[in-house]
Amino acid sequence: MVQDYLNGVAPIVTTFGPGNLHHLAYAPQISSMININGVVPTSNQGATNFVLGFSYYYEGFAFYWDGAGEASFRLGNSTETLAVGNSWTNSTGVPANGEIVLGLNVASEAAVAQNRPAPATVLVYQIPEDLD
Repeated sequence: MVQDYLNGVAPIVTTFGPGNLHHLAYAPQISSMININGVVPTSNQGATNFVLGFSYYYEGFAFYWDGAGEASFRLGNSTETLAVGNSWTNSTGVPANGEIVLGLNVASEAAVAQNRPAPATVLVYQIPEDLD
């Protein structure tokens, strides 16, 4: 399934149970930059919400969940939710063409990425349960 990514509307990922949300920024627009891979863990037994950010310095992005439960995502305040991939060979991605692709294989891009462990990962933010 493919759906369009709208500029300024970030994906919101909802995960269930403990695990790690992985995020890859690849295809840098500046030749001296490298691919970066960030991992954000959660030990929450219930639902956790994350918002994914994007950098204009990269043309491709992908993410996956390796947790105990399921994970889904939606764009902004959309009511349509889609499953999140579970590995770099079966990730959810936004390649340079701007379409969201399920089952995207970015293993070769992830293999050459620099790992950026939390909290240095600036492209994934956990949304607090109580925003009031």
